[in-house]
Amino acid sequence: MPEFSASGFISDAGVVRLWRLNDQKSNPQVIVAVYSPYQGKNTTITFFEYRQNKLWQIRYQSFDYKNKQQQQLRFDQNDHIIFMQRIINNNKIPLTKDDIVRWRFESERLIELSNTLIAGNVHLYQGHWRQGQIITCSGEKRDTSFTAQAENWLLQRAKTSSDDLAIAWLEAPEGNELLLVANENFCLWAPTKEKL
Repeated sequence: MPEFSASGFISDAGVVRLWRLNDQKSNPQVIVAVYSPYQGKNTTITFFEYRQNKLWQIRYQSFDYKNKQQQQLRFDQNDHIIFMQRIINNNKIPLTKDDIVRWRFESERLIELSNTLIAGNVHLYQGHWRQGQIITCSGEKRDTSFTAQAENWLLQRAKTSSDDLAIAWLEAPEGNELLLVANENFCLWAPTKEKL
């Protein structure tokens, strides 16, 4: 398993982009999950951090303009909670036992999902699209093609944007999937091996 990988998938109401940093034994050290809904602007970023193959910390942040939210949980070596905090619109609200169970489940689910995506050779790329030319965040030109519907989506968005379009997409043996098209520059914050 690679030391650093990026993958993703489409959920019912949006897309999830995953970045994973492993230790030398292929156990996760950090998994970053960025969820972007199809409707609205409530993008969320969650960091799952591990020490010695055990969940150590979860950090969650929601960028909803109406309900900004942050959550943090920290666990000891015996998987007991040693710190937890939730802040919604500057108000501290306790996490419930159900919240903690849900976060533990989500951590295990994302490890399994990322294992499957890595084994299936599903790779996430982010970059820019300009008049049919695709350049990744690392500056690599990619000859990537999408479905006619996705290409049409890019052309329609390009008509209303004066700048290059930011895009995120998946490449896999089964084909390519355009995930997101936006005006924001994904490359400014994209996780890298060095940043994690």
